[in-house]
Amino acid sequence: MNKTVRHFFIILFIFSCIGSWAQTSRTKKSFVRLDGEWDLYFQKSPYQTFEAVDNGIPADYKSIVPGYWNKDIKNAVESGKLSEPIDPKTYGCYRYVYTGLNPQEKYALLVQDAPKTSCSIYVNRKIITFLGDPFAMLSEDYDVTSKNSHSSIKPIYCEFYPDEEGNVEIVFFVSNYFYRKGGLCGTVLLGTANSLSQLNTSYLIFNTVILGCLIFICILNLVQFLINRNRIEYLYLGLLTLSFALRLFTCGYSTIGIVFPWIPPEVKVKIEYIALWLGPSVTLQMLFAMYPPRHKMVWEKILRYVILTLVTALGITSLVLPAVYSNQLVPALQIAMGVVFLYVVIVCITNILHHKRYSLLNFLSFFIIIIGALMDIAYTKNRTLMSLSTFPFFVIIYLTIQILLIGIIQNDLYKQMQKKTEELKLYNEAYLRFVPQEFLTLLNKESIIKTNLGDFSNIEMCIMFSKMTLDCIGHEGDLQEHFVIFNEYLKRISPIITKHNGFVSKFLSGGFMALFPKSELDAVGAALEIKSCTQEMNQSSVCQEHKLHSWIGIHYGKMIIGTIGEENRLDDTVISDTVNTASRIESVCEKLKKTIIISHDLQCFAQKNVRIQLAQRGIPRFTLNQLEAIYVKGKEKPLQLYEVLELANKNGGAE
Repeated sequence: MNKTVRHFFIILFIFSCIGSWAQTSRTKKSFVRLDGEWDLYFQKSPYQTFEAVDNGIPADYKSIVPGYWNKDIKNAVESGKLSEPIDPKTYGCYRYVYTGLNPQEKYALLVQDAPKTSCSIYVNRKIITFLGDPFAMLSEDYDVTSKNSHSSIKPIYCEFYPDEEGNVEIVFFVSNYFYRKGGLCGTVLLGTANSLSQLNTSYLIFNTVILGCLIFICILNLVQFLINRNRIEYLYLGLLTLSFALRLFTCGYSTIGIVFPWIPPEVKVKIEYIALWLGPSVTLQMLFAMYPPRHKMVWEKILRYVILTLVTALGITSLVLPAVYSNQLVPALQIAMGVVFLYVVIVCITNILHHKRYSLLNFLSFFIIIIGALMDIAYTKNRTLMSLSTFPFFVIIYLTIQILLIGIIQNDLYKQMQKKTEELKLYNEAYLRFVPQEFLTLLNKESIIKTNLGDFSNIEMCIMFSKMTLDCIGHEGDLQEHFVIFNEYLKRISPIITKHNGFVSKFLSGGFMALFPKSELDAVGAALEIKSCTQEMNQSSVCQEHKLHSWIGIHYGKMIIGTIGEENRLDDTVISDTVNTASRIESVCEKLKKTIIISHDLQCFAQKNVRIQLAQRGIPRFTLNQLEAIYVKGKEKPLQLYEVLELANKNGGAE
């Protein structure tokens, strides 16, 4: 990921946290948490509750808010107050009286995590808001098997005025239609309308920013995976981020209820559960994508797939079953999640002990998210421990570490790619020592990598065959001396051929074959300069006890150049009668002791302006001495040959 993008999200997250903390700090003194004991009138309607209060009838339970009445039912059965347990899918009224408020000021109630199904709120015995239809359960013809849950899940915010004495009687009428737990599970905040309105806005903005960051990171990782399918960890990190986003979107401050109020609550609950099985499954897959199990550790693979299969099966079952049954699987999903995280921690610690790369950062990130998940489970089980879920903060820390880790991996991969590129460049340069770039150009290939077996090209050009012979003076030469002198000879004449727009196609025993694709004048100019170079070598210290002779045959004609061989071994070649003829001309040079012989097929010498062209190229003045024609295999007519003799006059031209 781009560094600028990472820095942007880190800064955005910091500012959102600071903004949320600052907003909470400004309003903290203006509201109170109504945590603690509330009067619970179990299986009583609001009007029955008001009647019981007026008649001095005590509440059925002193219930702890935030919390669930499942615990109250369990305690009542254990104490003998109830003969048998009551199904938590029932209804009841929570009552709380707060005094000492300003009768002239407007106040508000804020519940971030509303009851899972439906409720209505009464202040001073007047209904001020409701979620879903909590009264449907009171009807005599209520059908428990009905698909209509009469429910709604979203944060609660409502405003009111206290009575003339500054007192408020708050009653929550809660009806639980399908959830495995019932009751007032969220913290109730009471404060001035202005302060709680700002706080509610802060929660909404904070959740929106966090969700926006998660969704962006999810999309970015999925796009990275689509670009490079080999990096499957991007897919897993994207799916993991998506599961976190869904969890935060539905749990706690249920932003989904505000953004999409039309989504049925059963669907919202199932979306919330996705993180409980998708998150651990993807975490497991991502870990093994980065650290594949060793081939010998078969049991590790089996254990991994068993855990993965069980968790995924539980998750898919929770999606398929109706919400009234699927939420019963949450404890099993939480246990499975704990098993996966324990397994992940063990694997991470093992990787650290084996000094595997990135293992420390992986352990830190997974440890952070495990702590966050455990805190989230504790928050859902006992809301008195904390007023706000800390899971979003752990998620952001986890994703920050993961993004940092992927950035480090990308940087290492970039360095490896640079190293491979340099190696490839060296390999390419090494290949070009065997296959000239000019040969690839004639094949219309940019690189040897793009060259395939059987590539060829038809072309007309000039070909030069040359051979060097060595005479030893006063002693018998050995092969090593011949090899050293021949190498020195080739080192000197190769630049000459390149200078005259040619290239050496093959190095032969004691000689070479060169091609001149642009002009025959290039070949003749190179031959004359090679002759001069040979004379200079004979006068140098290299050939003190030796004498070099260069024999050069030049011919012009059509030929095919291409690659031959088989898939694992390619070679470049030139196929044509022109090649054989040029070789035959070179053998005539040796036989007649003529340094340079050309054929009549060099059409450039028939041009009228050849003298001007030669002068412009700086080719020494020479003359052509006609020799006897030779018969070449495959030709009906004899081939006319000419010896090229350099003249002393340097004005340029040919006679």
